[in-house]
Amino acid sequence: MPTVTTTPVPPHRPPTRGAGKLLLKAFLLSLPFSTVVGSYFILDPFQVLYHYDAFTTQVIPNRDYVSTQTFVNNYPQHPYQSFILGNSRTLAFLVSDWAKYTHDPLGFHYDAMAESLYGVWKKLQFLEDQGARLRHVLIICDQQLLSETRDIDAHLFRKDPRLTGELPFRFQLSFFKAYLSNFFFFHYWKLKATGAVTPGMEGMFNTRGGSFAPVTNDMLLPEVEQLIAADSVGFYAHNPGLPPRPARQPVSKAVIGPEAQQQLVAIRSILERNHTNFHFVISPLYAQERLNPADEAYLVRTFGRGYIHNFSGVNELTKYPGHYYEESHYRPLVGRKILQLIYVGDSTSIEPGRGARN
Repeated sequence: MPTVTTTPVPPHRPPTRGAGKLLLKAFLLSLPFSTVVGSYFILDPFQVLYHYDAFTTQVIPNRDYVSTQTFVNNYPQHPYQSFILGNSRTLAFLVSDWAKYTHDPLGFHYDAMAESLYGVWKKLQFLEDQGARLRHVLIICDQQLLSETRDIDAHLFRKDPRLTGELPFRFQLSFFKAYLSNFFFFHYWKLKATGAVTPGMEGMFNTRGGSFAPVTNDMLLPEVEQLIAADSVGFYAHNPGLPPRPARQPVSKAVIGPEAQQQLVAIRSILERNHTNFHFVISPLYAQERLNPADEAYLVRTFGRGYIHNFSGVNELTKYPGHYYEESHYRPLVGRKILQLIYVGDSTSIEPGRGARN
């Protein structure tokens, strides 16, 4: 019988060296991303991950979250009964000024950046659910606020999930995406390292100064007010935020549709249920844009003429550029005058047809 010769087969060895190299390369490539991700959770640049007794970051905050968390932090020790609601233009209304008329020094400034009608409704609903007594409510609004009836996706403007019932994960994810977007993380690291906001970073960080009052949550701009007091002529001469006004008074388009009407009726129900002393203020805008008469008429029909105070359009408050920081925000001296017009009824400085109860 012939002998069969077989060639020995070498033992199988797993390709550990090749796989190890691939894993090492993948690890090294992932290090930069891992560093960025880790830095987000360590630094918490938007102050939305962890608990804070006060919010002091130089990053422009989500004011809706800051205001809600400040209320939650303070309410057990400070059972607020008076609330100012609206967008960033509410900075003209200080709780200390309002208290002269409400006789309640413990009011709360519950505003949000680019606030919406939806946001005002949800905040009142949240306050009621928390058991807060709504004795006094001041709502500062304009065409922009009245036109927004849904939540906004942008991380700076979206509502706190405690108001809307949104999954907290989705809320948090929007901030993580913002950290990665446009290399924000790199600019943030640069700010942390140098302490300076350099050219190109102005839209990401607060360059105006200011602070939030720890109990009332008022937004305060003492540095800007000091600049104006020291040299008002120089301040406004070099202020690019006050462009020429339109030659003719503009009128905003009507924005109160079916969805806004439903939310306004829901707001009215909350105010009526709590027997709230409330007032709506239509902001005096630098552009002197008048609220559409159809929108004003609907507000009057829904809440009553004595509770709608329209300061939009051309009047003594909008006449002077010195009443404004820039075209979007008017100063506390204007807020004080409006409060006087509402609660005392002195309308002598407002042109006929504009102002309190009109």
